[in-house]
Amino acid sequence: MTVAPDGSPVEVYERLPELGEAGYVAQIVAPPASLLELGCGTGRVTAQLAAAGYAVTAVDESSDMLARVRGAETVCAPIEGLELGRRFDAVLLFSNLLTVETEQRRAFLDTCARHSSLLVVETLPLAWEPREGESRIGDIVSRLRIAAVEAGVVHGAVDYEVGGRTWTHEFAMRVFADEAELEYALAEGGWRLERWLDRDGGWFVATTG
Repeated sequence: MTVAPDGSPVEVYERLPELGEAGYVAQIVAPPASLLELGCGTGRVTAQLAAAGYAVTAVDESSDMLARVRGAETVCAPIEGLELGRRFDAVLLFSNLLTVETEQRRAFLDTCARHSSLLVVETLPLAWEPREGESRIGDIVSRLRIAAVEAGVVHGAVDYEVGGRTWTHEFAMRVFADEAELEYALAEGGWRLERWLDRDGGWFVATTG
């Protein structure tokens, strides 16, 4: 199984079904707005946005992930330090990229601020409590295992089973205890929470200034 630099299994991500993520973006900006999608993976959301008429620039550090992306300009690069020399109508930061360790999160938010004053985020719901067990998305079976929860960081692993093959992804994700903690983390990068799109789902909009 092909694995991206951050440990993500390319074949698993390629088989994830669309979950209507483009609908959240449409609540904020209408096509043909220009969008910078950071950490696009195999382009599951990218395809939705392109089909809706957005001009998408999709960024990922994995060339194997980007090889699956369709309908968008692609850039193979880490999010940290990215400088494309142009501005976009909005930046998209999905797939829990906000839950990384503090220094990396600040670097991600700095990159967002260099490219737009409008940010659409998908992250874990506030005060999220992990529950071990099995779930299914499309034809992918996942089994969550929790090793520890320390100082607001959840350490664990997810076992993915696809087509008779199994792959394990270890993780450490910060959970924001409340809105004040989230606002503090955003402010470190020069952002402020503008409004929630789905508070229970972890979707919100942030702005600079």
